[in-house]
Amino acid sequence: MSELPRRSEMEGILGPLRQEIDRLDEEILGLVQRRAKAAIELGKLKKKSSFPIMDLTRERQVISRITANPVAPGEGLGPEAVMGVFTEIIKACRAAQAPTKVAFLGPAGTFSHAAALQQFGRLAHFIPCDDLPQVFRTTESGEAEFALVPFENTTEGIVGQTLDLMSKTDLRVQAMLNLKVSLTLMSVHGDMGRIKAISSHPQALAQCRNWLALNMPGIELRPTVSSAAGATLALADESCAVIGHPSLATFYNLTVMSGDLQDFQHNQTCFLIFSRDDSLPNGHDRTLLWFSAPHNSGSLYKCLQPLAESGVNLTRLHSRPNVDSPWEYLFFLELDGHFTDEKVDKAIRALEAETEKCQVMGSYSAVEEIKGPGKTQADEHLY
Repeated sequence: MSELPRRSEMEGILGPLRQEIDRLDEEILGLVQRRAKAAIELGKLKKKSSFPIMDLTRERQVISRITANPVAPGEGLGPEAVMGVFTEIIKACRAAQAPTKVAFLGPAGTFSHAAALQQFGRLAHFIPCDDLPQVFRTTESGEAEFALVPFENTTEGIVGQTLDLMSKTDLRVQAMLNLKVSLTLMSVHGDMGRIKAISSHPQALAQCRNWLALNMPGIELRPTVSSAAGATLALADESCAVIGHPSLATFYNLTVMSGDLQDFQHNQTCFLIFSRDDSLPNGHDRTLLWFSAPHNSGSLYKCLQPLAESGVNLTRLHSRPNVDSPWEYLFFLELDGHFTDEKVDKAIRALEAETEKCQVMGSYSAVEEIKGPGKTQADEHLY
């Protein structure tokens, strides 16, 4: 009984502020709805002009502008909170323009799914695919508007199958995004003493080598096609645990036993997003292309020399065996600048003259990379 007067007194004190919050909530909702209506009209104009619905450059500009003037601590929301709120508003308004269909390497709960949610929001229509070739086919056929595929991991390196598929597709790269890898050990019951095997994608298992050696020595490792497939094994066999993204626990009703298992805390996976459209230049672009070089002495040097002479910076270089020509290779390059920039276009034309085949895959906004200890945010150029 003694609590009632105090609660009543607090209601009297809090009442005016709560009424003000209710009024502001209605005002915020009204403004968000007005923004959504404007976005819908914008979407209609984009469709009429064959302009892509997703404009990551514009979205980043909005976020940058809205977080440019942070408030003092205790006076309101900080930049990260503001970014989180407006990122969700932007994703919801984009979905209101048109339902976004995204193909990814499924099923739900994989890191590809987490990256797709990060980029497109929960209102998008996600199409889980059984393998990477299906991700590309689904988008090439028009069933999906976007294909999201893993490209490179900071500890395990390039995803070879993605490179192979990139050399066979006419899709255009639209965006690149980084996802911090946080690996979690989960099982049905949560008792580590009952675990006799651990399942997951081979890369996830490889990224936890040290933790597994120290904490689960001698345990059987069961590689699977995805971490979600490993979760299915864990559901069927209570002596088996799974390593994967923390969201697996929610999707598969598993119990978390240990988190942050990855050997390197700055571990990230880079994903590429493909569509049938090109992105527009924004002044902070990167261009992705691949080429095949003649199989003779000095051919790679001759191919790259025009880039160095033109002053176009090379930010990535990967080689991959040419599946159509044994013992020959394809080279995948990332360059600073948009492929429509005069300097970049001139450099690419010079490169084409030295190669057997050269294919520009598109351009995208440069992604700021999270560097490890002792490193800076500056690009680590190849030359």
